[in-house]
Amino acid sequence: MPDLKEVFERMKAKRKEHSEINKSFKDSLVHHAKHQEITAQLQRLRDEKKMIENEAWAESSKDAERRELLALDIKSDKQMLSDLALNLYVKGKPVEVVDENQTRWVPEFSVSFRKDTEGLPEEKPKSSPA
Repeated sequence: MPDLKEVFERMKAKRKEHSEINKSFKDSLVHHAKHQEITAQLQRLRDEKKMIENEAWAESSKDAERRELLALDIKSDKQMLSDLALNLYVKGKPVEVVDENQTRWVPEFSVSFRKDTEGLPEEKPKSSPA
């Protein structure tokens, strides 16, 4: 079985190759006149759509405020649900929710990696030759 570092490095190399292919593809689109024209039209339409949406939200400012509060509450409840589920899982208790339609909801755990800048030793600045 491959070790963690080997798989991580392999994935990193594939991401780099994927990125290079995407960059090449985007570079080829830059020189395509019809694509540039359509892209400009799309941007104008997006801007117009956004303006109409902003006007609609301005007309119903009470709903817009309530919507923002609900979004914050949902985010907070989602975090609390995750914390509670993880605590139950760690204690070895069953972790599930049954809704009003008798549908079972079970947690889906995942692991992701991020850069850890705190754990790295500080590098001393390289002195330049005099």
